[in-house]
Amino acid sequence: MKSTWIVLSLCMAAYAIPAPAQLSTEAELNRLEDLRYEAMKNADAKTMGELFADEFAYQTLSGATHTRSSYIAQFVSGDVKINSFRRENSRVKFYGDTATVMATTNLDVVFKGEPRQLSLFYLNVWVKRDGRWQLVARQSTALPKK
Repeated sequence: MKSTWIVLSLCMAAYAIPAPAQLSTEAELNRLEDLRYEAMKNADAKTMGELFADEFAYQTLSGATHTRSSYIAQFVSGDVKINSFRRENSRVKFYGDTATVMATTNLDVVFKGEPRQLSLFYLNVWVKRDGRWQLVARQSTALPKK
């Protein structure tokens, strides 16, 4: 009877442990999403380079695909300048050491000198490697105009 109780207690403890860990990981991914936007706004190539995996790919609204280096370069060169951003409705899902973040964002940006207001829905794929999360893929689409 005592061994049954021990096994049952261990099973219950193992089941209970992931919930708080997942909440802190969800908060961590949302923090990294905000850090990503701050780095893009500030043309901070070092931080973007740390956040984006070597194989990072971004499928843009126009259908173009950016690599890690081409994506970072457009902010550093000033071709893309984010004046402000607001992320909302973030939903994080975990699949082991992979996570998806889906959210909406409103951006005040300048593309090659042309001011734009964008409302996007995006899906980002993050992978945890060597104890840290890196963004490996991103897809976004324009939200319908209200």
